[in-house]
Amino acid sequence: MPVAPRLMFVHAHPDDESSKGAATAAKYADQGAEVVLVTATDGAAGDILNPSYPPLEPHEMGPVRERELARAIEIIGFARVHLLGYPDSGLPEDLADIPDGCFADLPVEGPAERLAAVVREERPHVIVTYPPDGGYPHPDHIRVHHVTMRAVELAADAGNGGAGWHVPRTTFGTGFPRARLEAIHAEMTARGLESPYEESLADRKPRDADRPPDIVVDVADWLDRRDAALIAHATQIDPEGQWFGIPRDVEKTAFPWETYVILAGAPAPAGATDLFAGLALDE
Repeated sequence: MPVAPRLMFVHAHPDDESSKGAATAAKYADQGAEVVLVTATDGAAGDILNPSYPPLEPHEMGPVRERELARAIEIIGFARVHLLGYPDSGLPEDLADIPDGCFADLPVEGPAERLAAVVREERPHVIVTYPPDGGYPHPDHIRVHHVTMRAVELAADAGNGGAGWHVPRTTFGTGFPRARLEAIHAEMTARGLESPYEESLADRKPRDADRPPDIVVDVADWLDRRDAALIAHATQIDPEGQWFGIPRDVEKTAFPWETYVILAGAPAPAGATDLFAGLALDE
């Protein structure tokens, strides 16, 4: 008997759930899927990126970001959230300077075992994580990829007397693929608007996110929810900043999609527009 689709996003920090795949999560939540979030770190090593936000003491950042995350979760519509609570690694210029004991410094196996327990509990049909290069070279994003892939392996075996779960499909969200930047740049230019992407496109090196997607999800009607979730992260998001420099009608015309590449599990049919395309959702 068919069951409701179950979708799990595995992210590194508070705000990643809003900047990467939020419109997809909101769409599936609205359509009756069980959409679950896992956040690996506490975000406490982040800086205040919104110039209008008042200063915080270092010990205040973690709790503030957790409250921001709670609001964003409500806006997007996640059914449940699992906070693993690992210390945020920050973004050192030299990856050799990652602080001892933070998420990216830990061996993969321990966090993977914890995530595998969540996977066995939630039994997702599809997991969305990061590409092997993290989407960009943040050590926590790269570690999330490796932890997720190992957790999928571990979850297939029973743990603590419970049943194992074979995840039918594991994907990564492309986030900001070159195709998206090019399409928006072209639309902005055609309208006589100044594009923020001209320089970045010229300087951009190849990324895993630029691989041709296996699944393309139309999220035009959920971009406003994404924006509201982003604004909930007031320490990180400047409402007057780069996140909102693209008019929404430009985005909806040029690239109204969030795109996904399959990492493991069942392939999708050609031209798939649904993360669950081709999967038998009967358990």
